Amino acid sequence: MSAPARALSAAMKRAVLSLLCAVACGRGRRHPPPPPAAIVDGGAAIDAAAPPPAGCDGQRHALAPGLTIERHRIAGTSALPTLTPCLELVRVDVGRYPPRLVMASRDGAPRPVTTWADAVGAVAAVNAGMFGDDHRALGQLRDRDHVDRDRDNPRYGGWLLFDPHDPADPAVRIVGRGCAGVDVAALRRRYRGEVQSYRLLGCDGEALAWADAKSYSAAAIAVDRHGRLVFAHLRAPLRMGELAAALATPAFDLVGALYAEGGPEATVVAGTGAARVTSYGSYETGFWEDDSNHTGWDVPNVLVAAPPASAPP
Repeated sequence: MSAPARALSAAMKRAVLSLLCAVACGRGRRHPPPPPAAIVDGGAAIDAAAPPPAGCDGQRHALAPGLTIERHRIAGTSALPTLTPCLELVRVDVGRYPPRLVMASRDGAPRPVTTWADAVGAVAAVNAGMFGDDHRALGQLRDRDHVDRDRDNPRYGGWLLFDPHDPADPAVRIVGRGCAGVDVAALRRRYRGEVQSYRLLGCDGEALAWADAKSYSAAAIAVDRHGRLVFAHLRAPLRMGELAAALATPAFDLVGALYAEGGPEATVVAGTGAARVTSYGSYETGFWEDDSNHTGWDVPNVLVAAPPASAPP
């Protein structure tokens, strides 16, 4: 969310946003990157026969071939005590559903994540990072055909790289600034697509401490040890250090994770038709301090996973 929007009083926000959210809520954020929290329960084997769970059962459920969802109860101090922290992980086989970007600077006006996903026939989608008042990314964002932002944001320490020039390279990877033996510039040149953002996990998959003590709903982008792209969502508002600690649990098998968005704009969608699961964020300290949001806000940039033959927006 842009700085001018954050300057509004809480009362004015609710009066204005309740009327204009559907057309004017998508704006950029400038969250800066606190101690680890323990996992209450870990992962479990896939249960392909069961429907997607409504609760937080720790099981892995199939939404489509190569697409699964799981929800895990995690430890952390929710800013809304009645809302239990439940971490949602959507895992994507990038061989079936290669990642790509949709960007307002090329593909049209901002719109909700679900609408972007429908436009390209995506099976999964998530915010592609924070953005400014010009609707362009606050960090580097590009694909093989278009550059939305090519300015390195010095406060951002991680990159999701995808669409390699050499098919022998991993289809997706997350790299971090300052990691031993990692030449970020050289690796970026090996890939056509990238999303730059704050890191949640460090060079060895460990949780990173965040200076920001605010709590919010959040979405994240991760990669697991099997090379799958993972979209994470947490509706219960936690500090991002607590989210990082949850993502670092060994049972989740993640090697890297980036912060994607927070507050009401944080959205993950997975599946299609009757099997679609859509998760919206709500709470954000100092901006939207309740659990009332159940609407997709307009955002300009989205990372999607879609069959190779799906149509452009």
